[in-house]
Amino acid sequence: MDKLRVRQILREEPVFVEVANTSEIKQGKMNSVEVKGVDILIANVDGKFYAMDDRCGHMNALLSMGTLRGKIVVCPFHFAEFDVTTGQKIKDPHSESFENLDKLPEEMQKFLIYAKKLVDPVKTYDMQTHEVKVEGDKIFIRI
Repeated sequence: MDKLRVRQILREEPVFVEVANTSEIKQGKMNSVEVKGVDILIANVDGKFYAMDDRCGHMNALLSMGTLRGKIVVCPFHFAEFDVTTGQKIKDPHSESFENLDKLPEEMQKFLIYAKKLVDPVKTYDMQTHEVKVEGDKIFIRI
């Protein structure tokens, strides 16, 4: 195999892939699809479709399981917020505070304190967006 062919295989050029019909994603709603092994969120904001990676840039939760408020998707896990039109992080995740921790068994208290130490320094990154085009009733994304 020549070097050019190896480079083409390793660095596949993005192409438009059909992912859904427009009727499947109602206005103000979102769906999750998998394309080339990547979880993609498709959102319908005021009749326009947007696509971005569906795994939260904080702890990898499926953003499509969260809520869509206008153009902002809220992660179901730690409530980080992202703009589906740009992929930009709008709000950092909610930091856990353990009220009434002393009411839990000692082992659970230790576990929660340890888990908080692990999670708190995790950074939250902007999301990768994907170009969308609509042809008739078909939605395509470039990936």
